[in-house]
Amino acid sequence: MPSPMSRTLLRILRLLLIIAGVAIVLWAINWQDTIRIPAGEPGLAGIISENPREYVVTSVEPVPDEPGRISCLPLSSPVSVAEVPLEWYRPGIFTLFGQASLSLLLLGLIPLAGVYPLQATRWWILMRCRGLTVSWWKTLRLVFVGAFFNFCLPGTEGGDVVKAWYVAKRSDDRVTAVMSVVFDRITGLLGLLVLAAVAGVLATSGSVAFTIGIWAWVAIATVGIFAWLYFSVGLRSWLGLDRLKRLFGEGLIVRTEEATHAYGAHKVSVAGATMVSVIVQILLATAATLAGVSLGITHDPGVILAVMPILFLAAAVPMSWQGLGVMEGLGILLLAIPGLATPNQVIGMLLIYRGYELTWSLLGALMLLRGDIHLHPERHEGGVEVVNPGS
Repeated sequence: MPSPMSRTLLRILRLLLIIAGVAIVLWAINWQDTIRIPAGEPGLAGIISENPREYVVTSVEPVPDEPGRISCLPLSSPVSVAEVPLEWYRPGIFTLFGQASLSLLLLGLIPLAGVYPLQATRWWILMRCRGLTVSWWKTLRLVFVGAFFNFCLPGTEGGDVVKAWYVAKRSDDRVTAVMSVVFDRITGLLGLLVLAAVAGVLATSGSVAFTIGIWAWVAIATVGIFAWLYFSVGLRSWLGLDRLKRLFGEGLIVRTEEATHAYGAHKVSVAGATMVSVIVQILLATAATLAGVSLGITHDPGVILAVMPILFLAAAVPMSWQGLGVMEGLGILLLAIPGLATPNQVIGMLLIYRGYELTWSLLGALMLLRGDIHLHPERHEGGVEVVNPGS
Protein backbone atom coordinates (compact mmCIF):
# COMPACT_ATOMS: atom_id res chain seq x y z
CA MET A 1 0.00 0.00 0.00
CA PRO A 2 1.31 3.52 -0.76
CA SER A 3 2.61 5.34 2.28
CA PRO A 4 0.89 8.51 3.56
CA MET A 5 3.86 10.51 2.25
CA SER A 6 3.47 8.98 -1.23
CA ARG A 7 -0.26 9.75 -1.29
CA THR A 8 0.44 13.34 -0.24
CA LEU A 9 3.05 13.75 -2.98
CA LEU A 10 0.61 12.34 -5.56
CA ARG A 11 -2.06 14.81 -4.45
CA ILE A 12 0.41 17.68 -4.70
CA LEU A 13 1.55 16.51 -8.15
CA ARG A 14 -2.05 16.21 -9.32
CA LEU A 15 -2.82 19.72 -8.06
CA LEU A 16 0.27 21.14 -9.79
CA LEU A 17 -0.68 19.44 -13.06
CA ILE A 18 -4.21 20.83 -12.86
CA ILE A 19 -2.84 24.32 -12.14
CA ALA A 20 -0.42 23.99 -15.07
CA GLY A 21 -3.22 22.92 -17.43
CA VAL A 22 -5.44 25.82 -16.34
CA ALA A 23 -2.52 28.24 -16.70
CA ILE A 24 -1.82 27.06 -20.26
CA VAL A 25 -5.45 27.53 -21.26
CA LEU A 26 -5.69 30.98 -19.63
CA TRP A 27 -2.47 32.03 -21.38
CA ALA A 28 -3.68 30.81 -24.79
CA ILE A 29 -7.08 32.51 -24.55
CA ASN A 30 -7.50 35.87 -26.28
CA TRP A 31 -9.66 37.86 -23.89
CA GLN A 32 -10.15 41.00 -26.01
CA ASP A 33 -11.57 41.51 -29.49
CA THR A 34 -8.69 42.07 -31.91
CA ILE A 35 -7.82 42.24 -35.58
CA ARG A 36 -4.67 40.47 -36.70
CA ILE A 37 -3.06 41.80 -39.87
CA PRO A 38 -1.00 39.07 -41.56
CA ALA A 39 2.61 39.69 -42.54
CA GLY A 40 2.93 41.22 -46.00
CA GLU A 41 -0.54 42.81 -45.94
CA PRO A 42 -1.08 46.58 -45.94
CA GLY A 43 -1.67 47.79 -42.39
CA LEU A 44 -4.30 50.24 -41.18
CA ALA A 45 -2.22 53.12 -42.60
CA GLY A 46 -1.38 51.24 -45.80
CA ILE A 47 2.11 50.30 -44.57
CA ILE A 48 3.28 46.76 -45.37
CA SER A 49 5.19 44.93 -42.66
CA GLU A 50 7.11 41.65 -42.67
CA ASN A 51 5.63 40.83 -39.26
CA PRO A 52 1.98 40.28 -38.30
CA ARG A 53 0.34 43.11 -36.33
CA GLU A 54 -2.50 42.94 -33.86
CA TYR A 55 -4.80 45.69 -32.58
CA VAL A 56 -7.48 45.65 -29.91
CA VAL A 57 -10.77 46.79 -31.44
CA THR A 58 -14.21 47.91 -30.29
CA SER A 59 -17.57 48.44 -31.97
CA VAL A 60 -17.25 45.78 -34.66
CA GLU A 61 -19.96 45.96 -37.34
CA PRO A 62 -20.41 44.43 -40.82
CA VAL A 63 -19.78 46.75 -43.77
CA PRO A 64 -23.02 47.36 -45.71
CA ASP A 65 -23.06 45.79 -49.18
CA GLU A 66 -19.61 44.26 -48.63
CA PRO A 67 -19.93 40.71 -47.30
CA GLY A 68 -16.80 39.43 -45.65
CA ARG A 69 -15.65 42.83 -44.37
CA ILE A 70 -16.11 44.56 -41.02
CA SER A 71 -15.82 48.09 -39.72
CA CYS A 72 -14.12 48.50 -36.35
CA LEU A 73 -12.61 51.06 -34.01
CA PRO A 74 -9.00 50.00 -33.37
CA LEU A 75 -7.19 51.20 -30.27
CA SER A 76 -3.63 52.57 -30.36
CA SER A 77 -3.58 52.65 -34.16
CA PRO A 78 -2.86 55.33 -36.77
CA VAL A 79 -6.53 55.45 -37.83
CA SER A 80 -9.73 55.87 -35.85
CA VAL A 81 -11.95 53.66 -38.04
CA ALA A 82 -10.86 50.73 -40.17
CA GLU A 83 -12.52 48.42 -42.67
CA VAL A 84 -10.80 45.03 -42.81
CA PRO A 85 -11.55 41.48 -44.01
CA LEU A 86 -13.68 39.48 -41.60
CA GLU A 87 -11.02 36.75 -41.45
CA TRP A 88 -8.70 39.20 -39.69
CA TYR A 89 -11.17 39.59 -36.85
CA ARG A 90 -10.57 37.53 -33.71
CA PRO A 91 -13.36 37.90 -31.15
CA GLY A 92 -12.42 37.64 -27.48
CA ILE A 93 -13.55 34.58 -25.60
CA PHE A 94 -16.57 36.29 -24.00
CA THR A 95 -17.65 37.80 -27.33
CA LEU A 96 -17.21 34.38 -28.92
CA PHE A 97 -19.46 32.63 -26.42
CA GLY A 98 -21.98 35.46 -26.70
CA GLN A 99 -22.16 34.97 -30.47
CA ALA A 100 -22.51 31.16 -30.24
CA SER A 101 -25.57 29.50 -31.73
CA LEU A 102 -27.69 28.39 -28.76
CA SER A 103 -29.56 25.81 -30.82
CA LEU A 104 -26.33 24.11 -31.93
CA LEU A 105 -24.95 24.25 -28.38
CA LEU A 106 -27.99 22.41 -27.03
CA LEU A 107 -27.96 20.01 -29.97
CA GLY A 108 -24.45 18.97 -28.98
CA LEU A 109 -25.80 17.45 -25.77
CA ILE A 110 -27.90 14.91 -27.66
CA PRO A 111 -25.14 12.64 -29.09
CA LEU A 112 -23.81 11.97 -25.59
CA ALA A 113 -27.18 10.49 -24.62
CA GLY A 114 -26.23 7.38 -26.56
CA VAL A 115 -22.59 7.23 -25.46
CA TYR A 116 -23.00 5.78 -21.97
CA PRO A 117 -25.49 3.02 -22.90
CA LEU A 118 -23.14 2.01 -25.72
CA GLN A 119 -20.13 2.03 -23.39
CA ALA A 120 -22.08 -0.14 -20.97
CA THR A 121 -22.96 -2.53 -23.79
CA ARG A 122 -19.31 -2.75 -24.86
CA TRP A 123 -18.10 -3.59 -21.36
CA TRP A 124 -21.03 -5.96 -20.79
CA ILE A 125 -20.07 -7.90 -23.96
CA LEU A 126 -16.45 -8.20 -22.80
CA MET A 127 -17.53 -9.45 -19.38
CA ARG A 128 -20.13 -11.90 -20.65
CA CYS A 129 -17.74 -13.59 -23.07
CA ARG A 130 -15.40 -14.30 -20.13
CA GLY A 131 -18.14 -15.80 -17.99
CA LEU A 132 -18.81 -12.75 -15.80
CA THR A 133 -22.59 -12.80 -15.56
CA VAL A 134 -23.74 -9.31 -14.66
CA SER A 135 -26.82 -7.31 -15.50
CA TRP A 136 -26.67 -4.66 -18.20
CA TRP A 137 -28.36 -2.13 -15.90
CA LYS A 138 -25.72 -2.53 -13.20
CA THR A 139 -23.06 -2.17 -15.86
CA LEU A 140 -24.65 1.07 -17.09
CA ARG A 141 -24.86 2.36 -13.56
CA LEU A 142 -21.16 1.77 -12.93
CA VAL A 143 -20.25 3.32 -16.31
CA PHE A 144 -22.00 6.52 -15.20
CA VAL A 145 -20.20 6.38 -11.84
CA GLY A 146 -16.89 5.93 -13.68
CA ALA A 147 -17.68 8.90 -15.90
CA PHE A 148 -18.26 11.01 -12.79
CA PHE A 149 -14.90 9.99 -11.31
CA ASN A 150 -13.17 10.92 -14.56
CA PHE A 151 -13.67 14.50 -13.41
CA CYS A 152 -12.06 13.82 -10.02
CA LEU A 153 -8.70 12.40 -11.13
CA PRO A 154 -6.03 13.43 -13.69
CA GLY A 155 -6.39 12.26 -17.28
CA THR A 156 -9.43 10.21 -18.23
CA GLU A 157 -8.37 7.02 -16.43
CA GLY A 158 -9.87 7.76 -13.01
CA GLY A 159 -13.18 6.19 -13.95
CA ASP A 160 -11.42 3.01 -15.09
CA VAL A 161 -9.71 2.68 -11.71
CA VAL A 162 -13.05 3.02 -9.92
CA LYS A 163 -14.75 0.57 -12.29
CA ALA A 164 -11.95 -1.97 -11.84
CA TRP A 165 -12.24 -1.73 -8.07
CA TYR A 166 -16.01 -2.21 -8.04
CA VAL A 167 -16.09 -4.99 -10.64
CA ALA A 168 -13.45 -6.93 -8.70
CA LYS A 169 -15.21 -6.37 -5.38
CA ARG A 170 -16.66 -9.67 -4.13
CA SER A 171 -15.74 -11.39 -7.40
CA ASP A 172 -14.54 -15.00 -7.47
CA ASP A 173 -12.12 -14.15 -10.29
CA ARG A 174 -10.76 -10.68 -9.68
CA VAL A 175 -8.06 -10.87 -12.35
CA THR A 176 -10.59 -11.66 -15.08
CA ALA A 177 -12.89 -8.93 -13.75
CA VAL A 178 -10.14 -6.30 -13.82
CA MET A 179 -8.94 -7.44 -17.26
CA SER A 180 -12.45 -6.80 -18.60
CA VAL A 181 -11.92 -3.12 -17.71
CA VAL A 182 -8.49 -3.15 -19.37
CA PHE A 183 -9.88 -4.67 -22.57
CA ASP A 184 -12.78 -2.25 -22.46
CA ARG A 185 -10.21 0.56 -22.55
CA ILE A 186 -8.19 -1.16 -25.29
CA THR A 187 -11.24 -1.58 -27.56
CA GLY A 188 -12.09 2.08 -26.86
CA LEU A 189 -8.63 3.14 -28.06
CA LEU A 190 -8.98 0.91 -31.12
CA GLY A 191 -12.26 2.66 -31.88
CA LEU A 192 -10.41 5.99 -31.77
CA LEU A 193 -7.85 4.74 -34.28
CA VAL A 194 -10.50 3.34 -36.63
CA LEU A 195 -12.46 6.61 -36.61
CA ALA A 196 -9.31 8.67 -37.24
CA ALA A 197 -8.27 6.30 -40.04
CA VAL A 198 -11.64 6.30 -41.85
CA ALA A 199 -12.36 10.02 -41.42
CA GLY A 200 -8.79 10.89 -42.41
CA VAL A 201 -8.68 9.02 -45.71
CA LEU A 202 -12.04 10.52 -46.65
CA ALA A 203 -10.64 14.02 -46.15
CA THR A 204 -8.87 16.09 -48.79
CA SER A 205 -5.54 14.60 -49.86
CA GLY A 206 -2.63 16.44 -48.27
CA SER A 207 -4.73 17.94 -45.46
CA VAL A 208 -3.99 17.54 -41.76
CA ALA A 209 -6.89 15.10 -41.43
CA PHE A 210 -5.59 13.00 -44.33
CA THR A 211 -2.13 12.78 -42.75
CA ILE A 212 -3.65 11.75 -39.42
CA GLY A 213 -5.69 9.11 -41.23
CA ILE A 214 -2.61 7.60 -42.86
CA TRP A 215 -0.78 7.40 -39.53
CA ALA A 216 -3.88 5.88 -37.93
CA TRP A 217 -3.89 3.12 -40.54
CA VAL A 218 -0.20 2.50 -39.82
CA ALA A 219 -1.02 2.26 -36.10
CA ILE A 220 -3.90 -0.17 -36.78
CA ALA A 221 -1.66 -2.38 -38.92
CA THR A 222 1.00 -2.35 -36.20
CA VAL A 223 -1.52 -3.28 -33.51
CA GLY A 224 -2.88 -6.05 -35.74
CA ILE A 225 0.56 -7.54 -36.30
CA PHE A 226 1.45 -7.49 -32.61
CA ALA A 227 -1.95 -8.97 -31.69
CA TRP A 228 -1.50 -11.78 -34.22
CA LEU A 229 1.98 -12.50 -32.88
CA TYR A 230 0.83 -12.41 -29.26
CA PHE A 231 -2.15 -14.69 -29.74
CA SER A 232 -0.22 -17.09 -31.98
CA VAL A 233 0.25 -20.45 -30.27
CA GLY A 234 3.57 -20.93 -32.02
CA LEU A 235 4.93 -17.62 -30.79
CA ARG A 236 3.80 -18.29 -27.24
CA SER A 237 5.70 -21.55 -27.36
CA TRP A 238 8.77 -19.86 -28.88
CA LEU A 239 8.73 -17.18 -26.17
CA GLY A 240 8.52 -19.85 -23.53
CA LEU A 241 5.39 -18.52 -21.88
CA ASP A 242 4.40 -22.02 -20.80
CA ARG A 243 7.81 -22.42 -19.16
CA LEU A 244 7.30 -19.11 -17.37
CA LYS A 245 3.97 -20.40 -16.10
CA ARG A 246 5.62 -23.49 -14.65
CA LEU A 247 8.38 -21.33 -13.18
CA PHE A 248 6.16 -18.74 -11.52
CA GLY A 249 3.23 -21.01 -10.77
CA GLU A 250 -0.24 -19.45 -10.66
CA GLY A 251 0.97 -16.02 -9.57
CA LEU A 252 -0.64 -12.71 -10.45
CA ILE A 253 1.58 -12.12 -13.50
CA VAL A 254 0.76 -15.48 -15.03
CA ARG A 255 -2.95 -15.18 -14.23
CA THR A 256 -3.03 -11.73 -15.81
CA GLU A 257 -1.32 -13.02 -18.95
CA GLU A 258 -3.76 -15.92 -19.16
CA ALA A 259 -6.77 -13.62 -18.71
CA THR A 260 -5.43 -11.38 -21.47
CA HIS A 261 -4.72 -14.27 -23.83
CA ALA A 262 -8.17 -15.73 -23.19
CA TYR A 263 -9.74 -12.89 -25.18
CA GLY A 264 -8.05 -14.37 -28.25
CA ALA A 265 -10.71 -17.09 -28.14
CA HIS A 266 -13.47 -14.46 -28.25
CA LYS A 267 -12.58 -12.63 -31.46
CA VAL A 268 -16.22 -11.95 -32.36
CA SER A 269 -16.90 -10.33 -28.98
CA VAL A 270 -13.73 -8.22 -29.17
CA ALA A 271 -14.53 -7.18 -32.75
CA GLY A 272 -18.10 -6.31 -31.74
CA ALA A 273 -16.86 -4.28 -28.78
CA THR A 274 -14.46 -2.42 -31.10
CA MET A 275 -17.27 -1.58 -33.52
CA VAL A 276 -19.34 -0.27 -30.61
CA SER A 277 -16.32 1.87 -29.71
CA VAL A 278 -16.26 3.36 -33.21
CA ILE A 279 -19.89 4.43 -32.83
CA VAL A 280 -19.11 5.87 -29.38
CA GLN A 281 -16.21 7.90 -30.76
CA ILE A 282 -18.35 9.14 -33.67
CA LEU A 283 -20.94 10.41 -31.18
CA LEU A 284 -18.29 12.09 -29.01
CA ALA A 285 -16.61 13.69 -32.02
CA THR A 286 -20.02 14.79 -33.34
CA ALA A 287 -20.77 16.54 -30.04
CA ALA A 288 -17.41 18.33 -30.22
CA THR A 289 -18.03 19.25 -33.87
CA LEU A 290 -21.42 20.78 -33.04
CA ALA A 291 -19.75 22.78 -30.25
CA GLY A 292 -17.13 24.02 -32.70
CA VAL A 293 -19.64 24.90 -35.42
CA SER A 294 -21.76 26.78 -32.87
CA LEU A 295 -18.71 29.00 -32.26
CA GLY A 296 -18.16 29.64 -35.97
CA ILE A 297 -15.50 27.06 -36.87
CA THR A 298 -15.74 26.49 -40.63
CA HIS A 299 -13.59 23.36 -40.96
CA ASP A 300 -15.09 20.51 -42.92
CA PRO A 301 -16.77 18.27 -40.30
CA GLY A 302 -14.62 15.36 -41.50
CA VAL A 303 -11.52 17.26 -40.42
CA ILE A 304 -12.80 17.63 -36.87
CA LEU A 305 -13.91 13.97 -36.84
CA ALA A 306 -10.35 12.98 -37.76
CA VAL A 307 -8.65 15.35 -35.32
CA MET A 308 -10.82 14.71 -32.25
CA PRO A 309 -9.62 11.09 -31.78
CA ILE A 310 -6.07 12.44 -31.59
CA LEU A 311 -7.14 14.92 -28.93
CA PHE A 312 -9.00 12.17 -27.04
CA LEU A 313 -5.82 10.07 -27.07
CA ALA A 314 -3.88 13.04 -25.70
CA ALA A 315 -6.45 13.44 -22.91
CA ALA A 316 -6.13 9.74 -22.03
CA VAL A 317 -2.59 10.31 -20.77
CA PRO A 318 -2.99 10.90 -17.00
CA MET A 319 -1.01 14.15 -16.97
CA SER A 320 -3.61 16.79 -16.25
CA TRP A 321 -7.29 17.01 -15.41
CA GLN A 322 -9.27 15.95 -18.48
CA GLY A 323 -6.20 16.68 -20.60
CA LEU A 324 -6.60 20.40 -19.85
CA GLY A 325 -3.85 22.30 -21.59
CA VAL A 326 -2.67 19.25 -23.54
CA MET A 327 -5.79 19.00 -25.69
CA GLU A 328 -5.89 22.76 -26.20
CA GLY A 329 -2.26 22.98 -27.31
CA LEU A 330 -2.58 20.09 -29.73
CA GLY A 331 -6.00 21.27 -30.92
CA ILE A 332 -4.65 24.74 -31.74
CA LEU A 333 -1.73 23.16 -33.61
CA LEU A 334 -4.02 20.99 -35.74
CA LEU A 335 -7.14 23.14 -36.17
CA ALA A 336 -6.26 26.82 -35.71
CA ILE A 337 -5.97 27.88 -39.36
CA PRO A 338 -6.76 31.45 -40.52
CA GLY A 339 -10.19 31.62 -42.08
CA LEU A 340 -11.22 28.23 -40.63
CA ALA A 341 -10.70 28.37 -36.87
CA THR A 342 -9.03 30.68 -34.35
CA PRO A 343 -7.26 29.52 -31.17
CA ASN A 344 -10.17 30.94 -29.16
CA GLN A 345 -12.66 28.87 -31.14
CA VAL A 346 -10.64 25.68 -30.62
CA ILE A 347 -10.34 26.34 -26.88
CA GLY A 348 -14.02 27.22 -26.65
CA MET A 349 -15.00 24.05 -28.50
CA LEU A 350 -13.04 21.87 -26.07
CA LEU A 351 -14.37 23.69 -23.01
CA ILE A 352 -17.95 23.24 -24.21
CA TYR A 353 -17.26 19.57 -24.98
CA ARG A 354 -16.04 19.02 -21.42
CA GLY A 355 -19.17 20.79 -20.24
CA TYR A 356 -21.27 18.28 -22.18
CA GLU A 357 -19.46 15.36 -20.53
CA LEU A 358 -19.67 16.92 -17.07
CA THR A 359 -23.41 17.48 -17.48
CA TRP A 360 -24.08 13.83 -18.29
CA SER A 361 -21.58 12.49 -15.75
CA LEU A 362 -23.48 14.19 -12.94
CA LEU A 363 -25.91 11.30 -13.31
CA GLY A 364 -23.06 9.18 -11.97
CA ALA A 365 -23.00 11.25 -8.82
CA LEU A 366 -26.70 10.59 -8.31
CA MET A 367 -26.21 6.85 -8.86
CA LEU A 368 -23.27 6.84 -6.45
CA LEU A 369 -25.53 8.19 -3.70
CA ARG A 370 -27.66 5.04 -3.95
CA GLY A 371 -24.74 2.90 -2.73
CA ASP A 372 -24.25 -0.83 -3.36
CA ILE A 373 -22.75 -0.42 -6.82
CA HIS A 374 -20.48 -3.46 -6.81
CA LEU A 375 -20.64 -5.49 -10.01
CA HIS A 376 -19.84 -8.93 -8.64
CA PRO A 377 -20.77 -11.91 -10.83
CA GLU A 378 -24.08 -13.54 -9.96
CA ARG A 379 -25.87 -16.72 -10.95
CA HIS A 380 -29.58 -17.51 -10.97
CA GLU A 381 -30.89 -20.72 -9.58
CA GLY A 382 -34.59 -21.48 -9.67
CA GLY A 383 -35.34 -17.86 -10.48
CA VAL A 384 -33.63 -16.66 -7.29
CA GLU A 385 -30.52 -14.52 -7.47
CA VAL A 386 -27.68 -16.23 -5.62
CA VAL A 387 -24.40 -14.50 -4.89
CA ASN A 388 -21.30 -16.49 -5.81
CA PRO A 389 -19.73 -18.28 -2.85
CA GLY A 390 -17.08 -16.26 -1.12
CA SER A 391 -18.54 -12.94 -2.16
